[in-house]
Amino acid sequence: MTGALKGAVAPRTLILLLLLCAVPGLGADPPGPAGRLNLLLVTIDTLRADRVGALGSKRGLTPEMDRLAARSAVFTRAFAHTPMTLPSHTNILLGSTPSFHGVHDNADFMVRGGFLTLGEHLQARGYATGAFVGGFPLDSYFGLDQGFTVYDDAFRKPEKGVGDGNEDRGERPAGEVWAAAQKWLRTQKAPWFLWVHFYDPHDPYDPPEPYRTRFARDPYDGEVAYADAVLGNVLDALGELGLDETTVVVCTGDHGESLGEHGEDTHGFLAYNATLWVPLVVRAPGFAPRVVGQNVSHIDIFPTVCDLLGVERPGGLQGTSLLPLMRGKRIPERPVYFEALNPYYTMGWAPLRGFIDGQRKFIDSPIPELYDLGRDFGEVRNLAGEADAAALRKRLEAIVRGQSSEESAKAERPADRAALEKLRSLGYVGGLSGAKKTIFTPEDSVASLLPYQNKAGKALELYRQGKTAEAIGALRGILSVRTNISAAYVDLATIYRRENRPDEAIAVLRAGAEAMPENYEIHFQVIVCFYESGRFDEALSAFETQSFPQAEFDPVIWNYVGQSQWKKGDVAAALASFGKSLAIDDRLALTYHNRGTVHFDVFRRTGRAGSYERALADFRKAVEIDPAYSPAFFSLGVAYFQAGSFAEAIGNLEKALSLDPGLDEAHFFLGSAELKRGDKPSAYRHLTLFKATPSYQGLSPAAKKRVDDAILECKPGR
Repeated sequence: MTGALKGAVAPRTLILLLLLCAVPGLGADPPGPAGRLNLLLVTIDTLRADRVGALGSKRGLTPEMDRLAARSAVFTRAFAHTPMTLPSHTNILLGSTPSFHGVHDNADFMVRGGFLTLGEHLQARGYATGAFVGGFPLDSYFGLDQGFTVYDDAFRKPEKGVGDGNEDRGERPAGEVWAAAQKWLRTQKAPWFLWVHFYDPHDPYDPPEPYRTRFARDPYDGEVAYADAVLGNVLDALGELGLDETTVVVCTGDHGESLGEHGEDTHGFLAYNATLWVPLVVRAPGFAPRVVGQNVSHIDIFPTVCDLLGVERPGGLQGTSLLPLMRGKRIPERPVYFEALNPYYTMGWAPLRGFIDGQRKFIDSPIPELYDLGRDFGEVRNLAGEADAAALRKRLEAIVRGQSSEESAKAERPADRAALEKLRSLGYVGGLSGAKKTIFTPEDSVASLLPYQNKAGKALELYRQGKTAEAIGALRGILSVRTNISAAYVDLATIYRRENRPDEAIAVLRAGAEAMPENYEIHFQVIVCFYESGRFDEALSAFETQSFPQAEFDPVIWNYVGQSQWKKGDVAAALASFGKSLAIDDRLALTYHNRGTVHFDVFRRTGRAGSYERALADFRKAVEIDPAYSPAFFSLGVAYFQAGSFAEAIGNLEKALSLDPGLDEAHFFLGSAELKRGDKPSAYRHLTLFKATPSYQGLSPAAKKRVDDAILECKPGR
C-alpha cells in the first residue's frame, strides 16, 4: 500500500538526496534562482491532447500553450487515471490513484480529510495557497478545498428555486475564473501556490464570441481555443509581475473527450486514449526545454513539483518524480493504472479497469481488450484474442492490490440532491445504484450497453425538438430489448410528466423499479410522480417500502415526504421530515418555504401566534438563501397581508411577480392590499388582471362574487 496520509514523512535518506539535488553544483540543472519558487497549476477540463499544437495538432487552437511548451518539458505520453473531473483532480492533488484515496466518480464520493493534499503540504511549508475553479465537480463540497486558504468556487447563483428545472448549471467561463484568480495573485508575496481550473471545453460546447462564430461547425474546438487564450492572459500576467523566472508552471488536462470515437460522445464511460491521453507541460526555471516520450501520469505531478520547489516529498506518494526525465535521463518503467467506473457506480454496469505497461494497454471488462499503442495508438485492433487474458487480469489485480488502502472505501458517500442535480445538468449521473452486482457477462459490458444509452440521449433531444411521438417510440424501443438502461426509464417518465400523462409516467417508473430495484434515481422519481399526481399514500408507501442509504443524504426526497405527510394531514410528521431535510442541507430554500407553508396553514386554522412567527421566519430564510425564488416572496407577501402589514405585503408580492409574471394569485393579493391602503386605481388594475387568469375561473361562485364586488368597489368613476 502506498499513498500520502497526513502525518507521513519522507525517509531521511530521500530528504538528503532531495536537498543535495537542490544545492547548486551538486546536481545537474538546479531548480532555479536562489529563494523559494512559486507554483502555478493550470488544469483545463476535457482537453484532448490531439488538439494541442505542441503534441502535433495542426488546427492552430493552442498558440498560448504552445508558447509555454516551447520553454518547457513536454510529456507526449501523459495519461489520466480516470476520465472524470473530480477523481482526476484528486489523483493530481493527492499523488495517488482511486484505489488508494477511493474517489472513483464525480457523484457519491468525497475527498476525506485524512489524506494529505498538495495544498496542505505546501501550506504547511509557508506557501500562500489559492484555488479558483470553473466547474461544480470541483466544488468545495467534495473536499478538494483542503489546504487552500482561498478556494473560490463561486459559480452562478440559481435564478429560481430548486426543482423547477432552472437550476444553476454550476460552471463559469475561464475569463471569470482568471479575473478572480488574478486579483488574489496580485496581493500575494512569495512563495505561493495558485491552482486555476478552466472548465470550458466540457460539454455542452458553447464558446463566447468571437470563438462561437469562428468555430460554428466545431464548438468544442472553439472552447479549447478560448481556454487557451485565457491561458495566454495568465502567462502574460506572470511576465508583467516579474514572476516568470521564479514560478514553476504545470499545465495539464484532467481528461479528454471522445467526440464520437468508439461510440462515446463525451467521456466517463470508456477508457480509450481519446479520454485518457492528456497534455502535460512543466516549465521550471533553470531547466532546458525538452520533449519526453516515456509514459507518465497525473500522480507524478505531486512528487515532481515537490522536487522542483525544493521541499520534501511526503512519504508514500504513488507517483514518481519526473526530474530525471526533465534532465534528459530515464526513469524505471511503471504500469499506469486507469479506470472508468461511472457506469458501474451510477447504473450497475460492468466495471472497466486496466493498465498501460510500456506499449501494451489492457482494458478489463467482460469483453477484454488489448492494444499495442506503439502501432495502434487509436486502439482499433483488439489483440486480446491472441493474449493470455487470465494472466493480464492477474497482473491488473496485483496493480490494484498494490495501490489500495483500507481507507479508500470511506470516500464513498451519497451526494445530496442539490449536488446531484448540478452534476446532472453538466451531463453526469445516469442514475444512482444501490447494492453492486459482482458477476457480469458481456451483456453487462459498457460496450454492449453504451449504444442504448446513446439512443436514450438522442431520444430526449428529439423531444426537445418537438418530436414527442418519435421520442417516446425510441425510448420504448430501447426498453423492449434492454431493461437495465436507467436513463430510458427516467427520460420516458419525464416526457410523460411534461405531457401531462402521469399514469403512464408512473407505469414506466414502476417497471424500472422492478427491473432495477437497486437504482435510487428511479426510486426517487416514483415518489415524485406519485406526489405530483396527488397520490400521497402511494408516495409514502413507496418511500417506506424500500430503504436506500442515499436517502439519508438527500434533502429533496425528505421534502417530498414532508409534503405528502402534510397533504395527508399529519403535521407533526411533516415538520419532522422537513427538519430532516434541513439537517442534511440547511441552505435549501425549497424546504424552508414548504415548512413555512405548513406553519402558516396551522396559523390560519388555529390562530396560534407562534405558528405565524415560525412561518414568517421560514419564508424570510428562503428568500435570504435564494433571492430569486418567487414562491417564497409570494408566501411572505401573503403572510404580511394576513397580518395587516400591507406595505410589506405589497413589496414582497411585487417582487414575486417580477420574478414570475405567471403568479396569478399575486395580482389578487396585491389588489386586495392596495384596496386596504386606499389606492383604488392600483387595486382595480391588479384585480382585473386577476379576473382574466385561469385561477379566477377555478374559484367557487361565492369567491368569484367577492372578487367582482371588490373590482366594482374600486372601479374608476365610481
